[in-house]
Amino acid sequence: MSAKPSTPDNKTAISVSHHLKNLKQQFKDRQLINLLIDLVRANDHDSLAYIARTSGIPPQLRHVVWPVLLKYHPMCISPNIMSNTINWDPQTRSYHFNESNTANNSNSNGMSPVQSTTVLHTIKSDSKAPTSEQDKINSGADDAYLDRIISHDLRRYFHSRSSNHTPPTSADSTAPAVEQEIVSILKFAIFNFVNKWSKIFKYESGLAWIALGLAEWFPPSSCVAEPVVLTGRRHSKDAPKEKNSPDLNINNLYQEYPLPSLLRSKLPKEYAFQFADLYERLLLVILHCPDTVRARDQINREFPSKSEHMTNYFPILSGGDLQFQSTIFFKAFASILPELYQPLMEESNLQTNTSRLTWLYWWLKFSGARALQRQDRGRLWDILLGWRPKPNMNSINFFLNYNSKLFDHLYHEVPPGFRSPTNTKNSEYLKSLNKLDPFWFPDLDLFTLGDRDFPFDYNVLREILTKNKYDQQCSDTVDNKRGSEVETKESPLTYSTIDPHIQLVFIYVAILQYNEFKLLEFEETEISEFLNNVPMLSKTDDKNYKKLYVEIDYNAVNKKHNASNFRSHKAYSISETSSTSSLSSGSSANNAAANPNEPASKRHMLIELGNDAKASHSFNDLLNSAGDIWRKWLWKELEENVNSE
Repeated sequence: MSAKPSTPDNKTAISVSHHLKNLKQQFKDRQLINLLIDLVRANDHDSLAYIARTSGIPPQLRHVVWPVLLKYHPMCISPNIMSNTINWDPQTRSYHFNESNTANNSNSNGMSPVQSTTVLHTIKSDSKAPTSEQDKINSGADDAYLDRIISHDLRRYFHSRSSNHTPPTSADSTAPAVEQEIVSILKFAIFNFVNKWSKIFKYESGLAWIALGLAEWFPPSSCVAEPVVLTGRRHSKDAPKEKNSPDLNINNLYQEYPLPSLLRSKLPKEYAFQFADLYERLLLVILHCPDTVRARDQINREFPSKSEHMTNYFPILSGGDLQFQSTIFFKAFASILPELYQPLMEESNLQTNTSRLTWLYWWLKFSGARALQRQDRGRLWDILLGWRPKPNMNSINFFLNYNSKLFDHLYHEVPPGFRSPTNTKNSEYLKSLNKLDPFWFPDLDLFTLGDRDFPFDYNVLREILTKNKYDQQCSDTVDNKRGSEVETKESPLTYSTIDPHIQLVFIYVAILQYNEFKLLEFEETEISEFLNNVPMLSKTDDKNYKKLYVEIDYNAVNKKHNASNFRSHKAYSISETSSTSSLSSGSSANNAAANPNEPASKRHMLIELGNDAKASHSFNDLLNSAGDIWRKWLWKELEENVNSE
């Protein structure tokens, strides 16, 4: 039976359904903003982090929430970042200085055979920087030269928005005063970081784009009352051409994302950090890397017969270095999207010029800087900044395996926002937001990561294999752990169970999946241009936030809705169903979130990718899709491991 042709009534019902859905979401967003302001005033950083990693922070409030999140972020309290100045040689078991600023091309982790040296070099360093220039930077002898390089990188942001073809290097004398002031603040922040961390990390152009990305949400002038931020650069050739003016690049945040004056008056009068300090803390999160040498030594010492076999899995939960992340990205990409992976990577491997692969550098090393639009990158950084393991030192040290500090007293099992006696309404609303981590995995929440029984990824994954290999029969260890968790569990929050950079890897695979059919139709140069300038992925979210406080005639909307609903109730029901579908696999994650009390042993039945419905433009749908991809990929890896034993 063929489908009935679309009628005006059908179209009206669909339009009204989407409109009502957006109005409902805007109502929730307004509630969320009220809640977040109260949480900021109460310094409830636990609840703020939870909202950041699950629901995201509204654009209006990132400039006040991000400083709080970074103040208490475990990776800032006990930092350890990747290095582009030294290499670890596993044969001599010693570190060696790089000859240039380009990062390690022969890391001891080893890459999967599917990657080429060209791809490795692209991820690890900016291929556009000549070796001679890098040598000058590395020598540290010419600060003026480094100043010019940083200025050049920053100016590329401003001039990408302009129809004027003036070279970036000639812009200093003609740039508006406000723009020059912002560039000066950004340069100071970059110099501050490079001077402090120069023995570990020398300057790369990614540092400039991280500064620019932060300035898109946090005012460089550090003025709370009037947050003047950068407005993002144009990502499309088809974007409207505008005159070269400061308004193209600089704007008051509240002009783009309104916030009523009554709510603004409740915000803190000053920030916890100046721009340079906040920038440094952001980099400590983005460039974070566990001690991989110690991790390999420990796993080899504890499991000498299995260490080589388990390298494909370790450290998939606790997180690895950049090379491990890139390995996981390529493996998941090849497994989930083979039709796209094969032509793209085979063509790339034949290229002697790595400039067409710079998207890997921006995606993997600098967390979407430059390549993604500011709205999507802001949500990615919400996830990074909101990441929190369970609030005990065993769990924290599972991810920060180099840590020697004690700071779990900074976190609360039951955050103040969940037990606020002064504002029951906010407390109840916060509880209503409770949902599963998008990156949940069957049975993983049963383990106390980092304790005596599960100190490494290997122990956890082996136990999961045992549970599912022998017909769901739990081992005594997990049974005991589960019983004690049920008795002592008080926290209403779901905590992070995998490293945030690993989460981003699977979000990137979801982005490729979302654009798969489009990319398959592109030529190789078009693919490169697209991946270096990804169109906005969260259009609906962004539109709702921009219209959050616009006056709405609810009576007219309801009247229109009732009329169309009376004419075609069936069409309305169908449209409502389709409008709530996820990108391609959100249904399974949504079902799991709707049933958080369902036994974890049954949730693995939900691991599937679903259909190809891609009508939504909400980042939450993309996040759910990434979670499904994570579960499907890891489950397949575990099953292959079972079959190989």
